[in-house]
Amino acid sequence: MAASSPLAPPHDRPYSVPPQCTERLPFRVRLAREEGDLARIAALRAATYGKHVPSMVPAISAPEPEDRRPDTLLLMAESRASGELLGAARMIHNGFQPLKIEQDFDLGTRFQRRFVAEAGRLTVVGRPESRMAALALVKAMYEICAHSHVDDAVITARTPMDRVYLAMRFDDLLHGNKKPFPPVGHLPHGVYLMPIQEADARWRESQCPMYSFMALTLHPDIEIDYHLVDQRFQHPGRRAYRPAPGVVAEAARAPQFNAA
Repeated sequence: MAASSPLAPPHDRPYSVPPQCTERLPFRVRLAREEGDLARIAALRAATYGKHVPSMVPAISAPEPEDRRPDTLLLMAESRASGELLGAARMIHNGFQPLKIEQDFDLGTRFQRRFVAEAGRLTVVGRPESRMAALALVKAMYEICAHSHVDDAVITARTPMDRVYLAMRFDDLLHGNKKPFPPVGHLPHGVYLMPIQEADARWRESQCPMYSFMALTLHPDIEIDYHLVDQRFQHPGRRAYRPAPGVVAEAARAPQFNAA
């Protein structure tokens, strides 16, 4: 069977406009698939968070319990030239239990009867290419949310990263305030939410500077295993549609991360 064209109709993608070009990235974005991946992610967290909150290092030098949950996805951005891990992120949904963020912030009933994905531990190395790696991780997480019929994506951030989410028209659930966030050394964080079905329209209407990267460009180096997504990140009773073109679906069975 002939492979489908990467320039597929826009209705097959979570964007309202067709792609205009294809761009190769100097790194690859994929899902963690084995125990060694978890160890590399933990080492990256310890190195990056440790610069700002040294007291966190002992607690995050090994994979966290949330990393091994069956409803967790871990994303990695790896250099194509060296294989170095440039960035990582974690996604957890509330399909089976409340999110921990609901314990740390008073969000009322905001998530009641909503399928919500929390993006956390977004970490990148301090390099010039790190901003692009972070944006590619955000793009991958958005496309996963759209594929999985997630209602809302929520993320915490402190200055200056909060400006990125405000520029992308995320709702500021704390209305400009920041509150201590225990998982990150009690540093002040805001909480930002994006209704997934509104994301594309918000970005277009606000002329978001990241829209070209998100919607107008295909990135074949974002290689998400949607078989694993469907096993770990589906709301009960909902059926996913096929992966967005430009995002490679790898055939693989779900990895089992065992406690050390």
